[in-house]
Amino acid sequence: MKKLLLLIVPAILILMSCNAPVQNEKIKVITEDYPPYNYADAQGNIVGQSTDIVRAVMSKVGDDSPIEIMPWEQGYARALEQPNVALYSVARTGEREHLFMWVGPIGSYENWLYAKKGSPVHVNSLDEAKTVGKIAAVKDEAGQQKLAAQGFINFVYTGSTADGLKKLMAGEADLWLGTSEGIASVAKEAGVNPDDLQPAVYVYKADLFLAFNKNTAFSTVEAWQKALDSLKK
Repeated sequence: MKKLLLLIVPAILILMSCNAPVQNEKIKVITEDYPPYNYADAQGNIVGQSTDIVRAVMSKVGDDSPIEIMPWEQGYARALEQPNVALYSVARTGEREHLFMWVGPIGSYENWLYAKKGSPVHVNSLDEAKTVGKIAAVKDEAGQQKLAAQGFINFVYTGSTADGLKKLMAGEADLWLGTSEGIASVAKEAGVNPDDLQPAVYVYKADLFLAFNKNTAFSTVEAWQKALDSLKK
């Protein structure tokens, strides 16, 4: 009997460890200033449509890590390079599909090229937009990557979409790459009247996700997706 117990107890302990709940890694969550999806309010709080969803998911998975806001290019690089980092709101595109693991969707948007109302710049297609002097865009933003893949080289890069809009209005750019859903919020941030803008050319529509570094544990990413699915139900 004693020998039997010596065999049974270790077996039970092994089974218990196999069935124990997985302790998911804490995630470093990063976002950018991109209203109305994610941005810092007047008090410095990180808010927005996507932020509300991300915070709800984090609460469900038990992750109380703070969210950090930083320029897009810096946050994008960290999500590419560092394990246990997640970036939102990220357009899931073919160019990015294999660079990250994805949780979402948490929203969507349409990218357009905008001109200043009354501008002599008139374009009717993306091919024509290649011939203008400068397009204000954020480097490595999905729309910029889409245009670059189609041969666009006439970019003037800015730190944020609001900075790009300021360049357009100041005459430092001929077109501005923005989103139809966020135009009112970005215009307010830039101190611009949205009525002073006119859509020039449609670029594309994208779904927004959390993009996790590929070296993050799959079980952690899966837990976040399940939490989001549960919230949607």
